[in-house]
Amino acid sequence: MDKLAHKAKSLIENLRPIQEDSKVIPFPCPRCGHDRMNRDIIKNALSRYVDVYICNQCGRDEAVRDLANLAPLPFKDWGMVKGMWR
Repeated sequence: MDKLAHKAKSLIENLRPIQEDSKVIPFPCPRCGHDRMNRDIIKNALSRYVDVYICNQCGRDEAVRDLANLAPLPFKDWGMVKGMWR
C-alpha cells in the first residue's frame, strides 16, 4: 500500500468511533460521499475493507465487486478522502 493509500485508510478508520456516537448527526457515506446514511448506524453496511460503516448502496457495490473478483475501490477514491484532498 502506497503512502497516500495508507493515509487515506487511516483517515477513514478514525471515523468509526464518531459514527458510533449517538449524539453526533450522521455524516455522509465515507465511501461515496452521498448523504444516505441511516441515523441508526447499525442499519448501514459495514465495509469489507476497513472498519467503518458505509451506506447500503456502497455495501452492495463492495459485495458485487467481491463476488465478481474485481478490485475494491481504492481508499484514495473514497468520497471522504477526495473531499479532504481536493
